Amino acid sequence: MNKSLLTAFFLVIAICSAGRVPLSKQNVRRQVFRPFMLVDPLTARSLLNNDFENGIEDPWYDSSPNTVHWVVEDFSSPTASYTPPAPLKGTKYLRATRDEQLTPGLLILRTVVFTALPGDVISFDFWIRSKYTGGNTLDLVVSLDDVETTLLSLSSYSTSVNFEWRRISSPILDDSFTEPTQVTLIFYAFCGSNDEDAIAIDDIVIESVADVTSSLSKDKPALKEAMTHQQV
Repeated sequence: MNKSLLTAFFLVIAICSAGRVPLSKQNVRRQVFRPFMLVDPLTARSLLNNDFENGIEDPWYDSSPNTVHWVVEDFSSPTASYTPPAPLKGTKYLRATRDEQLTPGLLILRTVVFTALPGDVISFDFWIRSKYTGGNTLDLVVSLDDVETTLLSLSSYSTSVNFEWRRISSPILDDSFTEPTQVTLIFYAFCGSNDEDAIAIDDIVIESVADVTSSLSKDKPALKEAMTHQQV
């Protein structure tokens, strides 16, 4: 094969390969696509509860911009340098995970747009620790028409002696909302660079006042009756 033919052969190969996506890039694209992002907002609401025992964060998803990311961790095999306190339920939870250099950074965990109903409440377990008091942050906000409102700010729990999971709840919409409303929930967090710095979330549940009343009626009738008498 002469030189001109050899040059033409490699040119054809280069042209044919130009439009191909490397296998590693294809894998990344497959990982980014999540079918739950295509569901309608009302259906999305019913999918948001997650205790992470299945090992994935869906339908919540990590959109952190830096080297710190939300990763599902098992209590028996922590990814960080020390074991967290035992979860309130199960063995898996979502933890802020840094690189080997413990590079600090912002973390973002969000939902797709979903339909929140009047009276909806979000509850979740959390653990936050830092070398210095208030050194790490964990905020939950609701976004409506690109306007964000803080529902919970939990940095006051970030201390060097915090080895305790806590459960906390918050209404998603205030009392002024009387109709179903499309919103997004977002956890914003900052994890520092110290060995002691840690943030974790677990057992996220969204339920309505009707759900709570139904649960009380089924499992705790005496408590429901006491609450009824108290309201009277």
